[in-house]
Order: sequence, then C-alpha cells, then structure tokens
Amino acid sequence: MLLLLAVVYCYTSCKKSAIKPVDKNNIDYAALSKQIALNLVQSISGKYGGTDINEGIKAPSHIASNHSGPVLFSVNPLCGYTIDTTYNTIATAGDTAKTFFGNFKFVYTCSTSTPDGYMVHDSLINTEKGSLFNNKFTTAQDYTVKALDQTYKLVSMDGHLFSLVETAVLTGGNTVSHNNTYIGYKLQGLKVDVSGGAADIISGTALLNVTIDRQDKGWPDSIITTTLGTLEYLGNHMAKLTLTPPNKSYLVNLLTGEVTAI
Repeated sequence: MLLLLAVVYCYTSCKKSAIKPVDKNNIDYAALSKQIALNLVQSISGKYGGTDINEGIKAPSHIASNHSGPVLFSVNPLCGYTIDTTYNTIATAGDTAKTFFGNFKFVYTCSTSTPDGYMVHDSLINTEKGSLFNNKFTTAQDYTVKALDQTYKLVSMDGHLFSLVETAVLTGGNTVSHNNTYIGYKLQGLKVDVSGGAADIISGTALLNVTIDRQDKGWPDSIITTTLGTLEYLGNHMAKLTLTPPNKSYLVNLLTGEVTAI
C-alpha cells in the first residue's frame, strides 16, 4: 500500500488529445469537480477494469473465469477465497496504441458461513499514445464491500482510492504541454444501492486530496496547485463537492455529469 501511495493514479477518460492548460493563473474548478466526482463512481463500477460494484458480491466475471475454484452459492465455502492475478492487454486503433495492465487481488469475506462481502486491492493502468498525444490513467483501489441486506442490493463501502490522469501534447515526439491531476479519496461509510442497475451512492462521504501539475508551451516552469475537499453523497445519483481552497461548492449529477455551482 505504501508503494501504491507513491505511484498511484486515476482519470475520467482517455482522449485523443490532451486537455491543454491555457491560463496558468486559473483552474476550471467546475470541470475539476466533475472529474473528481465521476472518477470515483466509474472506478468502482469497473469502467477501468477490476471490480464492478453493480455485479453484487462476486468477483469480476472476466477475471474469475480465468481461475479454477468455487463460485458463489456453490457447495464449496467461499469464505476467504482469494483471486490474485495480473493481466496485460495491448491493442492498436489507427495511429493510436493502447495498453491496459494491472495487478488484482479479490478476497471473499463472510460474517457467518455465507459470503456477504469482499476486499479489493488492485492497481490498474490504461495508456493511449499517438503522434500528437500521450495519455495515461492509473488507479489503485483498496476498499471493503459488505452487504447490508439479504438481497445484496444495498452494500457499504470503506477504504481508499487513488488516481492520476496524465495528459500530454506532443510535437515532434517531444512534450510541449502537460496537465496531470492526482486525486486521493478516503471513503467513509458509503452506502451504495445497486438495485436499479447503476450504482447510486445514497449516503456517506469521501475526503479528497488533490494536486494539479500543469505546464504549457512557453511557461518557464510547472504550476503546482493543491487543494483539499469533501464529496458528500445525497442519493438519487447526486453529490455535493466542496474544495478548500478555493472555498467553492458544486452539485454534481453522477449520471449526466452536469455541474451546478452552489
């Protein structure tokens, strides 16, 4: 975990061109709030690989299928059953090279003799590189999930998630601008309703630690900005995000990405 804290990263989506910083004196905090809020939901929903909270109390099918052993509700006990693996995928689309690789550890947990939760510890890296851009998204997750009812449709979640988005613009193979965003999340008492098919975090908070490293062509040095914040989950796929500094608050719709200053 200490190693992950040193190298861990996360991002919202891989794009063909980096988000180029324009004004070194200003940050679009509304856009940053959207990125922070959506990253967490997308990460726990398996968008970047790994575990999907919407699948209930079970290991990801695309990973579990590669391992022999018991399955949920089988006659073999799952309590403590562990999947520990690595994977690496490379693909090319046009002039874009994409890679996806990582380490994944998943452990079933039980309150009695029946699996009712799991622990996840993984690090996942996505890269996308072309002649004009070089983007990298890394996320590390270390959290526990526990069922709060017998249907497994309401679960609790506690732990940490760390992320980094690195976007760079290239000219002649050299980086002329970059925009890197580091986000640390501390999950506290999240309750997640998955009965509707899309995870809805109905309560709980995530404490935030954010660092932004930007440099544009012509800037003599990188501009480093740090901020702390809180994500408060309101239910109905809504969250309130507060950043201090700059002492700004936003409502974020976690389905549409719409951001409203408050």
